[in-house]
Amino acid sequence: MAKSSQDKYPVPLIRDYGDLASLVFEGKVYHVSNPTVGTPVVGQTSYAATLATVTLRNLGDKVLVPLYADFIQSGTVAGGRIIFNVQVLEADQFTSATALTVKNSNWRYGDSGGVLAYHTATIPTLTTGNARLVHSGEAFQTVSAANADNNVQMFPYPGFCVVRPKGGMNIYTNAATTGPGWSFNIAWAELDV
Repeated sequence: MAKSSQDKYPVPLIRDYGDLASLVFEGKVYHVSNPTVGTPVVGQTSYAATLATVTLRNLGDKVLVPLYADFIQSGTVAGGRIIFNVQVLEADQFTSATALTVKNSNWRYGDSGGVLAYHTATIPTLTTGNARLVHSGEAFQTVSAANADNNVQMFPYPGFCVVRPKGGMNIYTNAATTGPGWSFNIAWAELDV
């Protein structure tokens, strides 16, 4: 595993899927999905920093390296577009949410790692300077069955940022009139500091 120029955080070679497979085999990749298959998790009608669609809390002693976050829209949303934002927190901030079951991508490992995952989270007002926007975008659609079930990639590419131990990551989704419903699959690697 290569190190950064500051020799603090490992820089995994995860852009090559052969290396990603190695991380899975070594038991370093975890994933989470909807608590009930076929029942979507609903986003917000407008952006609010205190309301996240999905929250990842890195309470372990390893860094969290995001790999992918596939969100499939359920049904249609009035307003023509869905806005999404991904924020990283230097220090975890969390009030309450519904817990998601985290699983190791290598099924021989039973541990759930150091990252906890939640949906429909309530977060306290973010401390000034704690949250950093690391990715954002829009998914456009019209209200028709032909444009339903959009697949939105919440992460631009594997390893686009690193979440420090005791930090966190929030994924926000909102649409102007009706909060979008999502089925999702999120994966990340947990690597030694």
